[in-house]
Amino acid sequence: MTGGGPLRANLSQDPALPRGTGTTRRALLALPISAILTAKGDTMSYAPDDLAPLLARPTPTGNGFRQGIIRAWNPATAENTVEVDGVLIDNLPVLNTNEALLLTPGDVVGILTTGGAARSWAILGRLTIPGTPAAASALSMVSDRMIAAEIPSQGTRSAATFGDLTGTPAGPVVTATISASGKALVLVGATITTAGALWSGALMGFDITGATTRPATVTDSLEFSTGSDGFSLSASRTVLVTGLNRGEHTFTARYASSASGVPFTAENRNLVVFGL
Repeated sequence: MTGGGPLRANLSQDPALPRGTGTTRRALLALPISAILTAKGDTMSYAPDDLAPLLARPTPTGNGFRQGIIRAWNPATAENTVEVDGVLIDNLPVLNTNEALLLTPGDVVGILTTGGAARSWAILGRLTIPGTPAAASALSMVSDRMIAAEIPSQGTRSAATFGDLTGTPAGPVVTATISASGKALVLVGATITTAGALWSGALMGFDITGATTRPATVTDSLEFSTGSDGFSLSASRTVLVTGLNRGEHTFTARYASSASGVPFTAENRNLVVFGL
């Protein structure tokens, strides 16, 4: 082989070449590799413009794998920007939509490739290292997002404003981490018994403290009312809470009488929070 400059081939005198074929590319391709490697002289070469088709990288086919970094992520629409090898790619499809609830800017993700063009790629999910908080959050994605508490003992309240029952611990109380979606499903339930006064009743709601602060409201409460004969009922209600800030929140059950001064009792109280 000669160093520097264009490569050239001079194989016409080599006995391994088929006679009469000269130095055409077809002739070279017809040779076994051993014939090329044993060519005489030190000028065995091939012009770069002719070798390019032989050495060019083939177009990728089949499935492959790459890594990327989430640079922008919309938790409501899954719109995204992912950096791959220094190039920003917008709105890659997402295969694992459950795990996508946890994606945030800066996360390293695996990408399935099904060809050379980015339009045929898709996000598989986060790459996590065993034993790290990121791995723990992925493995407990559902179980750790649903937090429940129960107080079976009975308590009483007669005030028409929201507050705690007397004669029993306050609550139940649940602390949950809310994702960037800002949403949570809150379930409240209890066995409520009214005193029998006309239009008596009870409400079981919840207030929120932490990254977002909200008072208990009638709108988001389990409400129970009755006539003069009194009544007892076990029931629950599910409330979709939206617009929360990302981070840790504490949900605390609160109670109010439907009629000021008219008492009610509540027992077997439950509070469940599922961060979405």
